[in-house]
Amino acid sequence: MHPCWQLLERHHTELTDTQVLWLDPPEPNAIIKANDYCITSNRALHAARQEQWLAPDADWPNGTEHIVVFYPKAKGRLEWWLHQVQQQAPKARLWIVGENLGGIKSLPKRLNDWAECEKVDNARHCVLFEVRFEHAKTDAQDWLSFDWNQHRIHALPGVFSQNRLDTGTAVLLAQLPALNGQLLELGCGSGVLSLALLLRDDSAKLTTVDIDWLAVTSTKRTLTEAGLADRVDVQWSDGLADVTPHRFDHLITNPPFHTGLRTHYEPSERFFAASHEWLKPGGSLWWVANDFLDYQRVLKAGAFDVNQVAHERGFRVFEAKRRR
Repeated sequence: MHPCWQLLERHHTELTDTQVLWLDPPEPNAIIKANDYCITSNRALHAARQEQWLAPDADWPNGTEHIVVFYPKAKGRLEWWLHQVQQQAPKARLWIVGENLGGIKSLPKRLNDWAECEKVDNARHCVLFEVRFEHAKTDAQDWLSFDWNQHRIHALPGVFSQNRLDTGTAVLLAQLPALNGQLLELGCGSGVLSLALLLRDDSAKLTTVDIDWLAVTSTKRTLTEAGLADRVDVQWSDGLADVTPHRFDHLITNPPFHTGLRTHYEPSERFFAASHEWLKPGGSLWWVANDFLDYQRVLKAGAFDVNQVAHERGFRVFEAKRRR
């Protein structure tokens, strides 16, 4: 159990007496009542009760009285959530809970110029604050952007590669040839790699997925403004769980491996382990990874010929060709 839930259990009565809207809970928990709602950008949490776990663009439930926000790793995303609270439920009681390791203790200082924070409780290396808005935050920055290759890249807070081209993607792009046919990308982030794939071959069609709703929204905007929306299918998916099964000519990824404060490799490892089922014979799988990551070990034995294409700046680029 996530330690924040253990702290919240000490306030079971208060959380039971009112309908609660949970924002970005890290996992399901028995504290969440049948008449509560959860809003999260994490697609993996929508599988159990889709009517209760809502996407960030869903209408907020009427009469929300109590909101609990889980302190996010990306601090820009905290402001994004609080901006939504101010717009949609400014009179609701607002709690923010988080781990000391994630920086929750800095919350009063972070919100000092526009909200009052009162510590409600602390336990299990976590802190629970109650927040009262003193005035509206008018300078909340929903969108970040940067220029790359004569195009504008757009990203919502906390999205991977939100304000610059990340090193891993740069290393991959320096080695990646133009790929044609049907392409599948895992982890679209702000859409930089998606954009590059479509620009390098005018005939390519791309399916790109991300577990983070904000990343999917960011990539859609990036590719729409580049005039490429008609050649791409951007899907909100937990790995490939929501993608219609068929075989692609090429698979490409800068594999995501972080969730919250903890390193999490499983979604990427599932992708690599199943890659032979998604790739046409003779097709290729391209990826970039930090030196310490060894995804080739989970590829189906005997299904690929693997070649390390480059090793620089702490990253390795691989091409794995699907045997016929």
